[in-house]
Amino acid sequence: LRYVFLACLCNEDTDFSSPGNGSTVESVRHCLWSLRRLLGPNYAVIPITGESVLKEPWTASCALFVMPGGADVGYCRTLNGEGNRKISAYVNKGGAYLGLCAGGYYACKRCEFEAGKKGMEVCGDRELGFYPGICRGLAFPGFVYHSEAGARAAELSVNKEALSTVGGAVPETFRSYYNGGGVFVDAEKYKDQGVQVLASYTERLHVESGEGTAAVVYRKVGEGSVVLTGPHPEFAAVNLTKGGDNPAYPRIVEALATDDKQRVDFMKAYLAKLGLTPSQDDQGVPSLSRLHLSTLESSEVSDLVSSWSDIVEEVDGEFLIKGENDTFQLEKQSGPWKSPEPTSTLSLQKVADALPTVVKDIVTDALTGTSDSTKPVTKTDAGIVDYDKITKKLLVHDTSLPDTKQTPYFNHHAYFANLAHYKKRHLHDISETFGNVLLYGEVVTSTNTLLEKNPKLLEKLPVGTTATATTQVAGRGRGNNVWVSPPGSLMFSTMLRHPISLSTTAPVVFIQYLAALAIVNGIHTYDRNYSLLPIKLKWPNDIYALDPSIHQLPRRTSDIQSISLPTSQHKS
Repeated sequence: LRYVFLACLCNEDTDFSSPGNGSTVESVRHCLWSLRRLLGPNYAVIPITGESVLKEPWTASCALFVMPGGADVGYCRTLNGEGNRKISAYVNKGGAYLGLCAGGYYACKRCEFEAGKKGMEVCGDRELGFYPGICRGLAFPGFVYHSEAGARAAELSVNKEALSTVGGAVPETFRSYYNGGGVFVDAEKYKDQGVQVLASYTERLHVESGEGTAAVVYRKVGEGSVVLTGPHPEFAAVNLTKGGDNPAYPRIVEALATDDKQRVDFMKAYLAKLGLTPSQDDQGVPSLSRLHLSTLESSEVSDLVSSWSDIVEEVDGEFLIKGENDTFQLEKQSGPWKSPEPTSTLSLQKVADALPTVVKDIVTDALTGTSDSTKPVTKTDAGIVDYDKITKKLLVHDTSLPDTKQTPYFNHHAYFANLAHYKKRHLHDISETFGNVLLYGEVVTSTNTLLEKNPKLLEKLPVGTTATATTQVAGRGRGNNVWVSPPGSLMFSTMLRHPISLSTTAPVVFIQYLAALAIVNGIHTYDRNYSLLPIKLKWPNDIYALDPSIHQLPRRTSDIQSISLPTSQHKS
């Protein structure tokens, strides 16, 4: 597994009303959405901050470094000097760089935007210089910061010959979202320096472009390569809302939707040209599933739920726990919260409520049967989902454990039988409550988030409560780390209470050290000859296993597998 790092030089409070503040939140969201669908599960697409670019050792595991749209003056402010030297060295030694709109002209030798226009002019040399010439804008007039006033569906003519070696479908033309990008001046003149034009604007431009009208360019830089764009091919119509301050916006979205397959094919082609392996199928993020709460002793469930009375509220006939981060809708096999027939995923309407307006209409029509179109809604229609806004259904199993129809990827009967067997053999084990209460979901955001970010619920759970899942769509690690959690991974978070009085003599960080040691020891003592397995601990909390397909201990980290320890820690 390798990583695609997306430079996220912004935060939710950034003011985007003027140039110079770095990447925009919307550009980052669109970029994450498209790249995760096109590159999963082969790569982990992770946003990183400017500080991480400067201080973290990201280059060793990076398959692609991405600079999204925004305003490049902010990029200069953060990365000039050491940051750019690090990026340049990474590319020259064999890395790949993708610059989208602002990230594209930031990587040119010089950018010239709105020259002579007071309050809008951005002109100057740039340090990276991956493109040896000028990126000039605006390619089309009307751009206003933090606005759709200058947005358009720009038609691009694709240079199929330049992409002929990558395989797969390559479109002749397609329309791409544009809002404030530039044109790569005299791109045809730089062929002798390794520049290839991948796509050109077909419409008349607002600025002088020299020889050609290059909208997307490729260049070999040292041992690595770069792709730079003026428009935003990563913006999908499904994530754009109709309206705003551009009366033509609905028609723009419709045009982009018509050409979406060509957009995706073009992105796959240039990602392959950069040396990556795009997914053949669309890797849509799965819908969240129902959560299942069960215990080792069935009577414990009722006792546990009865202690929640002061945090449960009834709203329109539904019983809810409104946590600080998530809202849980409670259901029971029996009692006052009678559950409907179990289903493995949340209702499509609940997902629709968290989608952009343009997608809500499509999904609602499909649910009610009022759509004029006979085209079925597929996973490619699903736009950016705010999972925090989706109510999580929590089914309390107070009469019996979940059966295999309800949880086909997790056998609760086998789990609790093995847990009971272990406890019988270790009667005086101080961890006797661990695992007794189990919260399982087939698809969840993050087991860590469900516990740690909802202290109202967390405070009502006993020590040893464990949350586990088959798939996580937003797994969390230490600091800003994001874990890729596909099916087949062992993912769990266990809650414990660590007295603050021990914070000096026994810091809570020691717990993760003990957990790491325990997992290595648990594997080595699992059964006969397991002690011979090449499992090692890289202090303090990374566990490495020798890849079974490799006979000798590998030197490179890409040849070994890492097991994460998302241990939830709660102080009281």
